Amino acid sequence: MMRFESPTRFLFLVLLVAFAVIPTRPRIACAQEQTAAPAQKTNAPLIDEAQILHHLNEVITWYRHVKTQIQPVGLPTDIIYQTNAERLAGDVVNFTFKSAENAAPLIPSEDIQSTSTSRRNLLKLSADTAAHNLELETKINQLNGEIASASRRNLKTLTDQKDQLQGELDLGRAMLNSLDQLTNVSDQKSQTGGKSQQVQISSNGLLSNIIQLKSSLPEVFDTKNKPTAPTPAVQSLSNPTGLIGMLRRLYDQSMSLRQIDNLVVETNQLKNSIDAMRGPLRTQMRATIEQGRALSSAADNPQSGQAVPTKEDFDALASKFGQLAGVEIPLSQALTSLDESKANLADWRSSISRESRSILKNVFIRVGIIVGILGFLLLIADIWKRMTFRYIPDPRRRRQFLLIRRVVIGFFMGLVFIFGFVTEFSALATFAGFITAGVAVGLQTILLSVAAYFFLVGRYGLRVGDRISIAGVTGDVVDVGIVRFYLLELAGTGIDLQPTGRVVAFANSVLFQATSPMFRQLPGTNYTWHEIAISLNPGSNHAMIEHAMMEVVQSVYEKYQTVLDRQQSSIERRFEIPFAPLKPKAQLLLTDSGLEAVVRYPVSLHHNIEADDEITRTLIDVIAKSEELKTVVSGLPRIRAAIRS
Repeated sequence: MMRFESPTRFLFLVLLVAFAVIPTRPRIACAQEQTAAPAQKTNAPLIDEAQILHHLNEVITWYRHVKTQIQPVGLPTDIIYQTNAERLAGDVVNFTFKSAENAAPLIPSEDIQSTSTSRRNLLKLSADTAAHNLELETKINQLNGEIASASRRNLKTLTDQKDQLQGELDLGRAMLNSLDQLTNVSDQKSQTGGKSQQVQISSNGLLSNIIQLKSSLPEVFDTKNKPTAPTPAVQSLSNPTGLIGMLRRLYDQSMSLRQIDNLVVETNQLKNSIDAMRGPLRTQMRATIEQGRALSSAADNPQSGQAVPTKEDFDALASKFGQLAGVEIPLSQALTSLDESKANLADWRSSISRESRSILKNVFIRVGIIVGILGFLLLIADIWKRMTFRYIPDPRRRRQFLLIRRVVIGFFMGLVFIFGFVTEFSALATFAGFITAGVAVGLQTILLSVAAYFFLVGRYGLRVGDRISIAGVTGDVVDVGIVRFYLLELAGTGIDLQPTGRVVAFANSVLFQATSPMFRQLPGTNYTWHEIAISLNPGSNHAMIEHAMMEVVQSVYEKYQTVLDRQQSSIERRFEIPFAPLKPKAQLLLTDSGLEAVVRYPVSLHHNIEADDEITRTLIDVIAKSEELKTVVSGLPRIRAAIRS
């Protein structure tokens, strides 16, 4: 008779197995874990998914920096270096993604393996349970035969055994039903696990992430819809002729050099990252090669007690080596492309550096030329000033020559700065047009003053020392500037004008104001007209007083007649127009207060006060000494200006 396990122990065993196989990640028995631990440690993954994705992100970032970070500086060779840099960067991206795709199968899937192990355990347990139930059915059938022919004494014992076996059989059938359901669940899980693995690979797994990263670089991987790459548009700049253009080119080139240096550093970091990934792969490849040699040695020299390697062993080892080579070889090719890219960047940097040194040399030469020309102009200005003070004694003409010196030297210095600093004269002309329009509107008064200056220094313009009357102010000119002229103010009562100690400044633009006429002496003249008047009594002998007044005025006039005649001749020669001679004239005037005897006479501006004082004193003495003249006049003589302004 066979011995069967008790139903309680058998149920506990079934439940233990069920709980061991149901979880998603089944737990292996302690003995199996201890035996499998060395194998798991040996078969640990060489590259994980996070490392691959991180490396791909580094490569994509480096590729985009190569495409956009370096700004061409306008050299003809820039297009060559830029095209090579983009081509090599594309090669690095291709090799890196190829290596990542080949590395995907090397990453183990623990979920699928654990699910397969659970299913095998369930199938084995279900088979054992079915076999056990079959044994129970056989035993029950045997007991039924024995019960049919058994005696009354053994019938109760056999019946009890049959009932026990029947209960155990019922329990086994229930367990078998449960195990079948668990097997079906495991089968569905395995199927969905395979689908989920496929879905994970296609949408959420490593390959899906690689495909998504590829879609971010259509210019590299989308070969069907990839347009013909146009020639990179490199700005073509002519050689700068101005100092500003040279300095701008130097700044652009220094920025490009800095960008190239940063990209070289990033390239070295990427090379170090690839070397770190290649290390475990190359170690595993060497180990695989050693295993192949060991298998070959075992096949050539079989040892007693050792299994002879089969073709499947060599095929598995070859497949493993092919997978490792599929990951390592693209990484090696990416390293080669990175070395070429680094050499291309070094050549590009050398080209820009040579151009920068050439431009910097031209900058120093141009600065030296500008400083030399400015020094030469300042030397000419100093010589001009010395010659003016030495050979031109007239202050007015000296001031004019010094003004011309400032204008000429300033003009040439402006040309030196313009031609030395400016490169594009067309843009300068446009800019100057806008500046001129703004200046014309904002500095209208100043521009009018500058324009009026050329009228003031003309033939009939102002000279230092001229006496003029303008805007109700009379004074002597002390200075004539480009924007203003200055008067020493004269004020007094009647014809007695004295300096007030104040200087009046007028803008030159006052010349264009119709309401402010300017009166000044003719060039070369220095005289004015005064008149002396005496009121007469009605019916008196006016001829006698006129004669007396003419004698007094003539006696004073004769002292200045030579000077005044010379001025008169100068006026006639200058204007080629005959003028009436400068002589005193007597006349009678009928005024509101009565009859007046008036004598007009020319007088020098520098001696008018002395002449008027002498005429007044002499005429009073003559009248006081003659009784007849006393009866003729009705008051004292009055001297006033003959010209009313």
